[in-house]
Amino acid sequence: MRDRRRLPMVFAFMSLILVLSSCSIPFIPEVPPSSYSLEAAVNVLSNKYTLLESGWINGFGDIQLGDGRFAIFDGVDGFLMLFKYESNEEAKENWNKITKKYGNPLKIKYMKVNMGDYGVFTVRLENTDLYAWFKENWLIVITGDKIEGFVRDVNEIYKTVKR
Repeated sequence: MRDRRRLPMVFAFMSLILVLSSCSIPFIPEVPPSSYSLEAAVNVLSNKYTLLESGWINGFGDIQLGDGRFAIFDGVDGFLMLFKYESNEEAKENWNKITKKYGNPLKIKYMKVNMGDYGVFTVRLENTDLYAWFKENWLIVITGDKIEGFVRDVNEIYKTVKR
């Protein structure tokens, strides 16, 4: 009888640990230097990844995000989208459009962290992962399958070029 009363407490404790650990930021987002153009922000990544295709876009899915660039790289099962705005607030507003459309805390692999001057969002959609982050006047969106390594590399490359 005593073990039956403990079971809900153990379950609640394990759920709390799971929730707290899933709220940690997977990375502190990095973006290209503000002096970079959209083209330069794509091209700097081609030092590590072979650029297959790049072009102009104005949004993601049916979400209008303004003028941006997309890029497809060899060996990456997905693509990168970059948007550069006049202000941090504009980047944050467009990031919020994505999180409102695709945000659902009941989804597997869901995380949203908004720290005011930067934000990170990730969610698993049917057969693809979506990563989006904003910082300064940049919005970066990466979508694809098994792209965690690519996301880390993009973030690390932008961190390195900002130094």
